[in-house]
Amino acid sequence: MPRAAHAVPALLGALLVTVGCTQETSGTARPAVAAVGILPTESEITSAVGNPLSSFGFKPFIGGVEILPDGYRTEAEASPIDCVAVTDTAMRVVYEPTAVIEDARQSYFNWDAGVGVSGADAAVVRLATTADAESTFGDFAARWKQCDGKAVIKHLRGVSNSDLVAVISDVAVEGEVLSATVSTRPGPFSPTSTYQRALGTRGDAIVEASLGLTASGVDQTDPHAAVKAVKVMLDKA
Repeated sequence: MPRAAHAVPALLGALLVTVGCTQETSGTARPAVAAVGILPTESEITSAVGNPLSSFGFKPFIGGVEILPDGYRTEAEASPIDCVAVTDTAMRVVYEPTAVIEDARQSYFNWDAGVGVSGADAAVVRLATTADAESTFGDFAARWKQCDGKAVIKHLRGVSNSDLVAVISDVAVEGEVLSATVSTRPGPFSPTSTYQRALGTRGDAIVEASLGLTASGVDQTDPHAAVKAVKVMLDKA
């Protein structure tokens, strides 16, 4: 889930804001919104999830497909590999086959006792055209539905040399937004962690959100909070 972002040169961010254009379905060109400009602000993500979240000053990752997380690539690392599209936010292996123009991602945190959402990841992927985004969303919708009810076994090789099980449930499609619940457990005697996942599209952009719920947050957090976070981003796309 959320990891600290590294600073990105300001010049790169400025360039991304000023270049590129996208295509509406009607065929009328409009200035593109840079991916970083679609990410939710701290106040927007706070409003969506129902408790304060902060980036603590960490800058977003900005760039191409290479800035997306690259933890799992094969069945030897996570199985079924297709379902990491649901369990993990904007994985590189998921987007490499698509016509990616630029990406941005940011993490937000709250470690205070009693909060419902302790962390969130948000990601924006801009593709070459609206048609590319719509086609990709259709592929993702089919994949998420096929993964509903499945358990993804993630092989955490290294110091722990253990497996983590992520169970996908409650996959739903509402218009141009997908949502799901992911429950993870590092072992049969370990506590379960629960995440809300959502993904949506508008124009040439695909946006994703993941929320990490606390034990109390499973009951106290709006079950549509991740969808709300995604809709905040879609309204800016």
